[in-house]
Amino acid sequence: MANPAGAGRPREFEVSDAARDAMNVFWDRGYEGASLPDLIAGTGLSRGSLYKAFGDKKALLLAALDLYMADGLKATADILSQPGPVKQAIRDSLLRYARLSVGEAGRRGCLVVAMTTELAAHDAEVAERTGRMFRRLQQLYAGAIVRAQASGEIAEQDEQVLARLLVCQVQGMRVLGKTSVPESDMLALVDRTMRILE
Repeated sequence: MANPAGAGRPREFEVSDAARDAMNVFWDRGYEGASLPDLIAGTGLSRGSLYKAFGDKKALLLAALDLYMADGLKATADILSQPGPVKQAIRDSLLRYARLSVGEAGRRGCLVVAMTTELAAHDAEVAERTGRMFRRLQQLYAGAIVRAQASGEIAEQDEQVLARLLVCQVQGMRVLGKTSVPESDMLALVDRTMRILE
């Protein structure tokens, strides 16, 4: 006999997949620019299924943002916790952002930056979510800086200020990337930023 507790599981995966598909629609078109037909086509859901799963367009955006932010934070956390010198891990993390900020990926930009600039000034839920993500990213960098200070790789400085600077740096690179900044310029920014962490 099937386990009733597992009966809802396939639908959960569908909802997650739909949110991930919607992520790409919002990423390409923005929130206001993403029409209901665009979201239906992008997710493969009917209008009824879309509303049943998410309730409305805004809830679908928030679900997509949550997935995007979780992916990005995990990638950064994984790099910062890699074995070896912590300062090199910080550099590797900055290099990841630099490479995301050039070419086609750079022109596409960052979904969090896009939704923050489009919506956060007048949408408290988006502002709260994206602000929480930036704070979490700052805490990841602050933790790495503290570890690097303990090992003597970075001089004693205010880890929160340094971490905030790194968040500003990586998000700034994502914005600059939309203007087709060359990779060499992005890598030079990483080199200059690392000199602050001496």
